[in-house]
Amino acid sequence: MGRNLHYTIPKYLESALTKHAKVLSWERIDSSQSDEHYIYLIRRSEGLSQVIVHLSDEYEYSLDDYFQKPDSIGEGAFILVARPEAVYDDSIVEVAQQDQVSIGKFGALMGALYKERHWEYVPKERRDEN
Repeated sequence: MGRNLHYTIPKYLESALTKHAKVLSWERIDSSQSDEHYIYLIRRSEGLSQVIVHLSDEYEYSLDDYFQKPDSIGEGAFILVARPEAVYDDSIVEVAQQDQVSIGKFGALMGALYKERHWEYVPKERRDEN
């Protein structure tokens, strides 16, 4: 885990957060000098709680990655599997939900920001629409 993301990925996220209907403000809370992770604090509108978002640079986000997440990623956080080509297993989502943590890709984050209990949000990428 770390900062091994193309420079456009954080910029794209920041642009989307700025335009999101439920986002009042956001800020990077990692230390660009010493931290190995991209971590954001998102303040939401209409009484919704703040969300800490961790950008994962893994190609295959695994249970090991989840258990090695930064200490600041706890209850109420969202782990963004940030690479468009990356994958993750649904079993990790179930473990994270028990901790009230969300895991998903970009679209999942954008949808989850509308929900107070965002870890219960089921994004299109995980819906069984057969």
